[in-house]
Amino acid sequence: MSMLAGKVDFVIPHMGRPEMLVATIESILAQNCPERVHQILVVTKNTEPLAVPEHPKLTILYRPDATSISEQRNFGASHIVDAAGQSEWLAFLDADIQLAPDWLATCLRLMQQQPERVVLSAMQQASSAASNIELLRTSLSNAAVDCSVQFLPGRNLLVRRQHHQVVGGFPEHLQTCEDYYYTDRLSELGPLYYTSETHYVHLGEDQTLRQTFDKEIWRSEYNLKSLSGRKIPLREWPSILLPFWVLLALLAMLLSILVPSLFIPAAALLMLPVLLYSLRLYRLPHNTVAFHYLLLFYTVYFAARAVGTLAGVRFLLPRKTTL
Repeated sequence: MSMLAGKVDFVIPHMGRPEMLVATIESILAQNCPERVHQILVVTKNTEPLAVPEHPKLTILYRPDATSISEQRNFGASHIVDAAGQSEWLAFLDADIQLAPDWLATCLRLMQQQPERVVLSAMQQASSAASNIELLRTSLSNAAVDCSVQFLPGRNLLVRRQHHQVVGGFPEHLQTCEDYYYTDRLSELGPLYYTSETHYVHLGEDQTLRQTFDKEIWRSEYNLKSLSGRKIPLREWPSILLPFWVLLALLAMLLSILVPSLFIPAAALLMLPVLLYSLRLYRLPHNTVAFHYLLLFYTVYFAARAVGTLAGVRFLLPRKTTL
């Protein structure tokens, strides 16, 4: 089957919040090069029909038994919608992403200008009524722009279909960290590029510290499992080791109830990564969040990652089989 040159299939895994999905679809249909949009494939875990406007380019695929977001993405990418062939390009979006009108045209141009690039993603832009958490998250996302990066989140990715197939798609054994694993595999084929020439708004971005705490526990549960089967570069070790650092510091603080002299060094160990990461973000030119709030955020962030990483150890334990 031939590839449809210059055409793009948008693949969107979905579960819940249909109003954000509608906004995502509308932003795709509002692209300033509509002729390049071949198909929009929504792969939903919902069992009931989705309340989204019908469109000739929109296909809803129901997969209530999908075990991971990776399975949803891979199913959508492999779905054949046109007897003439499959699109040359794949665009993977989350179901709460509002693209700028020039997203597709800009991303395709940048990929075609530098054919060695394997994946491209646009920078995040905060919404008009952004909370401190959203502003902070946006600054974190845009820490490095207009350059090749170490990995890319799965919110908005443009990739050639052939490269997606070469790496075997997204890792279906992971519930989280799948985008890190996927783009890490793609980085073996060429650069991952993050551009500021266009943007997106993350409609479902965290808005409160409680949301951050709950989601970071969930996000970090598969950190350790995502390390299996691949070479771990030096740049990843800080994020792997820091949750254990925090756990040890918390344990030392508990022990200080019995040994009071442990309290000050334990508190210093606990606050060191919080202070360093807060300073790093505070010094970014586009940061607008006060330093004391950054300290509070990273205290919550590292505590959640420590809890999530510890909880994720269960996924590494051998499971009993029943005959």
